[in-house]
Amino acid sequence: MARRRSIRPPEEEFPMTPMIDMVFLLLVFFMTVSTLAQADRQVKLDLPESVSSDVPQDLADRGTISLDAAGQVYLGAQPQTFEAMQIAIKASLLENPKLVIHLRADRATPYHTIKAVLRSCAEVGAYEVIYATYQAR
Repeated sequence: MARRRSIRPPEEEFPMTPMIDMVFLLLVFFMTVSTLAQADRQVKLDLPESVSSDVPQDLADRGTISLDAAGQVYLGAQPQTFEAMQIAIKASLLENPKLVIHLRADRATPYHTIKAVLRSCAEVGAYEVIYATYQAR
């Protein structure tokens, strides 16, 4: 009598190559995003304190200008001249007419420098300015 061999289908191997490719792409994506997020980090400043300071819920339509104690103007983390700042604000206002300027000035920044930045913003049509402060305890 002849015995029948049991015929089992061969076990299928899970294709690992596409999964490895996907993990690699995700890794590259998150490395790139974190690098870009750090590149646009704001300048570290010692902001003044205010009792009536409030943290806004909606951060859309904001453009950030930073002033350090020496009076240097920054857009994001990039130092700018007043003229370059005005050109950037004007271009941003053309793209987004609801733009609100978020002014971050170090507590040691002379007021005449802050006034010059405000005047420069007003000259290009940015009239809404919010001052950044720390909440006083």
